[in-house]
Parts: sequence; C-alpha cells; structure tokens
Amino acid sequence: MNPSPTRRTPGELPAETTSFVGRRRELDQVADVLTRARLVTLTGPGGVGKTRTAVRAARDLRGRYPDGVRLVELSALHDPALLANAVAAALDLPEQAARPAIEVIADHLEDRELLLLLDTCEHLVDACAVLCDELLRSAPRLRIVATSRQPLDVPGEHVLAIGPLSMPQPAGGAERECDALALFADRASAAVPGFTVSDDNRADVLALCRRLDGIPLAIELAVSRLRVLSLDEMLTRLDDRFRLLTGGRRTSVPRHQTLRTAIGWSHDLSTAAERLLWARLSVFAGELSLQAAEVVCADEDVLPVEDVLTSLIGLVEKSVVVRVETPEGTRYRMLDTIREYGLEQLAVLGGEERARRRHLEYFLDAARAFDQEWTGDAQIPLLRALVRDQANVRVALEHCLATPRLHCDGLDMATSLWGYWHATGLLTEGRYWLRRTLDGCRDETPQRVKALYLISWYMDIQGERGKNEALLKEAEQVAARIDDRVGATWTLAFQAHRRYFLGQMEGCADDFDEARARMTTLGDETGLLMLGFYAGFMLIVSGDHEKGIAWCDDSLARGAAHPGEQWARSWALWVKSVGLWLKGDHEASVECAREGIRAKAALHDLMGLAHFMEGLAWHAAELRRFERVAALQGAADALWRRAAKEARFGLPVLHELHAHAADLAREVLGADGYHHSFEEGTALPFDVVVDLALDDESAASPDVPPQRSGPTDGLTPRERQVAALVGDGCTNREIAAKLVVSKRTIDSHVEHILTKLGFTSRSQIAALHASPSADSAVPPSEV
Repeated sequence: MNPSPTRRTPGELPAETTSFVGRRRELDQVADVLTRARLVTLTGPGGVGKTRTAVRAARDLRGRYPDGVRLVELSALHDPALLANAVAAALDLPEQAARPAIEVIADHLEDRELLLLLDTCEHLVDACAVLCDELLRSAPRLRIVATSRQPLDVPGEHVLAIGPLSMPQPAGGAERECDALALFADRASAAVPGFTVSDDNRADVLALCRRLDGIPLAIELAVSRLRVLSLDEMLTRLDDRFRLLTGGRRTSVPRHQTLRTAIGWSHDLSTAAERLLWARLSVFAGELSLQAAEVVCADEDVLPVEDVLTSLIGLVEKSVVVRVETPEGTRYRMLDTIREYGLEQLAVLGGEERARRRHLEYFLDAARAFDQEWTGDAQIPLLRALVRDQANVRVALEHCLATPRLHCDGLDMATSLWGYWHATGLLTEGRYWLRRTLDGCRDETPQRVKALYLISWYMDIQGERGKNEALLKEAEQVAARIDDRVGATWTLAFQAHRRYFLGQMEGCADDFDEARARMTTLGDETGLLMLGFYAGFMLIVSGDHEKGIAWCDDSLARGAAHPGEQWARSWALWVKSVGLWLKGDHEASVECAREGIRAKAALHDLMGLAHFMEGLAWHAAELRRFERVAALQGAADALWRRAAKEARFGLPVLHELHAHAADLAREVLGADGYHHSFEEGTALPFDVVVDLALDDESAASPDVPPQRSGPTDGLTPRERQVAALVGDGCTNREIAAKLVVSKRTIDSHVEHILTKLGFTSRSQIAALHASPSADSAVPPSEV
C-alpha cells in the first residue's frame, strides 16, 4: 500500500541525507537515561546538533518501543493553541472528534509503549511543558525526548546538554582525530570532489574547526566556501570577522556568537541578490516550492523573477537553504537559526511588511483556487500540495489575525479551505481558524455566511449537536440581508441536517428537496455533489431506501465527469452501500463498499474506512466467517477511537446492525474467542486494515483444525489455526502474511499457545500437530 497522498505530517523519522558523525557519548547517554527517566530534554544553542542527535538516538532505540517512534517537528508552528493538533497529526490521529486534541492523544497513548520526539520546543516552551506533563501522567509507558534551547521544567525531566563536537586533543605530541575534524572531512569531500584531509592541510582544518568551536552548523557553512576559497583564505577571512567582532579578544566570543559569526560570514560572501532572497525567504515556514519563492520574493527592480532560481541555487550551494526531495518534486527549507538571521536582515532592509503581504497573497490565492477546483480531477494533487504547505497556511492565517486590516482576508482564506479541513480530517483545526477569523471580521459577506454554516456542519459531524442553532440562524439572517442565495441554500440544507441528528425529522426531507431545487437553479454543482450523499443518508436511515439510493446515484453520476475526485464519491458509495444492505441487496452493497474502500484508502480517511469495515462485518456474519466479523469490528473500533467522538454517528440503525453481527460471532466463538479476534483487529496497521477489508470474504481461509478433545482443548479457533501453521513449518512472519495480521499478533498467539499447553518451545507445537493422533497425544518432551 503506497503512503496516502493526503496524509498530514506523518511523524516518521526523516531519512538521513548526509552521514551522521560522532556523538557516541551523547547517544549512549540518551539510551541510558531513557531506562530511568520518561522525559529527556536535549538542550543547547542553535546549530549545535540537537535535532540530528535526537533523531539518531530515536532511530537507534526503535527496537525498544513496540508501538514505534514518532517525530513532531515544531519549528514551523507558532501558535501554542495548535500544539496538540501537531502532535495528533504526527500520531496519525484525525481531528474528527470534538474532544480536545490532548484528550484524544492521551487516550490513544494510554496503553502504548511509544517514544515521542518533540523537536524545537523553545518558542513554545510553556505549552510543551504542559503537554508533556499531561501525557506522561496519562500514558505510563510513554517516553518523550525533547529538543530545546532551554529546559521544559517538567517534574521528572532529565536534561542533557548537547555541546559542540569534540575538538582536537594533544595525544603524545600529535593531534588525535576528533568528531569536528571528521565532520569537516566528510562534508568537504562531498562539496569538493577529491578533497581529503592530509598531512599538508590538517593543521589548517584543525585551526578552522577550533575557530568555529566545533559547532556542526558553523562547520557545514564553512565547508560550503571550499568551492571558491582555499583553506588559508577561509581562515584569514574568518579571523578578520572575529577581530572585528571582539576587538581582537577571540576568547571573549561565546559559542552562540560564533555561530552568528559563521552565518554572517556566509551572508557577507553571498551576492546581493542572494542576500535579498535569503531575507525574503525567511517569512516562509517549513518547506516552500520554487514557484512560491518566485512569486513572493521577486520584484521588477532588484530581484527579477528570472534571477530567483539562480540565487536560490547559490544559497543551496552555501548550505543556507536545504534542498528537500518530496513525492511532489524538489522543495526547499531553511534551518531555524538561519531563518532567524534572515528575519533580522529583512527588518534592517525594511521589506518585512511587503514580504509578508506577498506571502499571504500567494497562499490566499492558492486557497481560493483550491476551493474552486478541489472537487474535480486534481483533487489528490491539490490536497497533497496543501498538506505540504500546512505550516505556511498557518503563518498566513496568523498574519491576518495579527493585522486588523487583514482580518477579512483571513476569513476568506479559512472558508476557502473548508474542503481541505474536511477531507484531511482537520475539523478541529478548521473550526479553530473559522472561529478566530469570524470573530475578527464582522462584515456581512458571503464568507461570513459560509463560515457560520461550516462550523455548524463540523459540530454535527463531531457530535456537538444542539449547540449550533444560533450559528445557522445568524447565517440565515445575514444571507437574507445581503441576498446571498448560495449561502441561504446551503444554510437551509444544514438546518435540516442539524434537526435530523437531533431526532427532529419532520420536514427534513422537504427541506432537502427545496435545497436541491435551489442548487439546480443556481448551477451549484459542488452543492449537489455533497447534498447527494448527506441528504441521501438521512433519507435511507429514515426508511426511504429507494429515494436515498437515487440521491447517491445522482451524486455519483455528477462526480463521474471527474474521475480524480475521490472524497465525495467515496461517501456516496458508503451511503449507497448502507441503503442497498437495508433493502436486502447485500451483494451489491458489498461491491459498493469495496469500491469505496479504495477511495478512502487513497485519502487516508480513517472515519470513512471505519464505516466501510462495519458494513463488511455484517456481510462476514452472513457468511458465518465469525473470526473475520470480530477482526473487522476490532479494526473499525480502533479507527473510531482515533477518528470520531462516537462510533457509527451514534445512529440506532447502525448500532443495531453492529450488535447483530457481534452477537452471532460471540455465539459461535465464545466471548473469549470473539475478544481475541477483536483485539487482533485493533492491532492492525492501516495498510493491513485496507488489505483485510479488500480480502475476498467468500474465499477459503487457511483451515482451522476441528476442535476435538485432547491437548488443544482451551485453544481458540485462531490459536488452533496458528498452531496448525506452526506444525506446517511456517515462521511467525509467514503465518502473519497468510492470516493478514501483524507479526506481533502472531507472536502473541504463539506465546498464548505455549502457556495454555504448558510448552516451552515451538518445536513442541510442531511435533504435536505432526502426530497423526495429535488431539490425543501426550505433549512431547523438550529435546
């Protein structure tokens, strides 16, 4: 299964693009301290290597944590209110639940043994401290490694100071090898093919490393100058800078000032165009594309657009800008310390307001274009692009909120991103920005109407029903005053949507019919596409199966003109599958479900996939594949807990179908057998869940040996199945592949079998099942 193209920051450790040098002592310290402390904070100045050390330590320690290692990159996050959202995204937890994100995270981590890496906490130190304290109290097996320029000051925190790389030490009259020298040699050989540290140049290299105090970022910046300067020239120029800075007293320069000197040196050696681009690029957060750099940073007089790429290449060569290869192509980013320096230079140049305005305009235009096009063929690429630009979207919205004259631009941007918030599961963050920008912009505009009904819609989905009537009433009144017919129509539809979820169904169908007629008159294709499935669902669960299915078919027919559109299509397929099941056409329902699952997998839509898993469990019960019933319901339950406040939208008809399938499974498997298979399902990773859902339910599964009296009494059907495969000589990994479960699940099964049978090795299980009279044999002795 390929990674989702719309998945938010996944939290996976980044691949190392350059070799890791040194830090053996620090890595050993982190490993040792984590055996005794649950929070370790790596502190030190910018550029000293805290992040590289933390990531390498986490990579080395992955085997300790069965539930994995997750990285939360905070450098591009400026609003502490969104800290928990960033952590949830790294844990792959959607924000479709109405509860505070911190509660969702705490529940998710409660029984997990996981290492969480919080990188770059200093600008959010108070919020990070509160989050760490709460998570450590809620999740007893959680470990956290944080990087920060200052401690978090949380009870139980263990602080490890990360200093510069080791410097040369005299050893028997000669200079011994050191990490700083090793780093210089490694990076220099990459920058200048054929360069090596030899007896002829070792003294100059060591002198340069001393001048830079062994700070990794300073060394890497210096190495980039080898393309144009000799070692001797580099030392002379660097000495000149230090003398200018300190009046000749080199020993008075603190390490953070050394780094600023190295950055300033790279700045001075850059061309005028490169320096200007550096300053203007500093308004970006996280990654950026070449197109964004050209639009935001270019001007007709000083930095023409055709010169941006040339200057950007120069900054990459000087290690000021880092090139990042992504599935979407080449992108760029700056390290925090370098960005901070650029912002200082931008303030000196007096161009910060212009750069921030251009940055906002670029991402506002992107949001508007997304709103116009996202329900078409380009849906996946558009969503993917916004996921990568999430940090810049946040910066642009923050700039609007901080600038009174831009408040209404912020509202425009937040409402234009409604499809992004919804399709990627960022409902809580979407509501956050919609609320804040709505409070800032009081103008009566279509954007205000849109924000009001969107918040109401998201509240319905997140289970906060009965609290949104005032929002829809205001939307209705504003739409009437400004003659916003589109807004009035969507408001009418969501008023019926709200009443239905409150059980007030009278008149809902008529309002949906009216909304549909108005949308048809207005030519609102997006509205009709959406109305088809959410109104169709209300009709189906109210008992009007035929009409609800017809509405879904209308939505699917409209979407057929755009094969790349997956979001609305997948929801229409789910609603139709429910309608077909309820009217008795079960095979057609399952066919719809399989088609929809592929779309949900492409979108990484956890809540949508959970709905489909429920429907497939109904079908498995009908086929009497009861272990599959339990596994599917377990997988769906895990997805519900991650994605939604309440399973199955809290609707009685869906709860009843779930309970019927579960009761049938328990009757056959017994409570323990059902629970065991259910737990197997909850442990499955996302890609295996998708494979399980798409597995042909009617196909024969590996045989379960019949239960007869004998040593295997007390084993569940799944355990007997695993035992038989052990007897066939299969490894645990091979058994996991055959049964479409995780290897860890099979490991657990084998342990349970050994315990129940009183065995101590797999060979005893294999011998038992190799015997013709296995079910009556005496357990073989250990050989």
